[in-house]
Amino acid sequence: MKRIILAFGLSLMLSGCVTATLATAVVKTTAAVVTLPVKAVGAAAKAITPDGEEADERANESD
Repeated sequence: MKRIILAFGLSLMLSGCVTATLATAVVKTTAAVVTLPVKAVGAAAKAITPDGEEADERANESD
């Protein structure tokens, strides 16, 4: 009888650990999926817009 109670108690505790681990994995994956498009848009915007120094050099060369 003690073994059954011990096994039941352990299974409840371990299921809590699995649930917490699964929830953490879901949150990390969601964060990665959300930040990926933001990084892509930022990189595209950076590629399109000139840097301040490069724009100044181009302006000086054309004068």
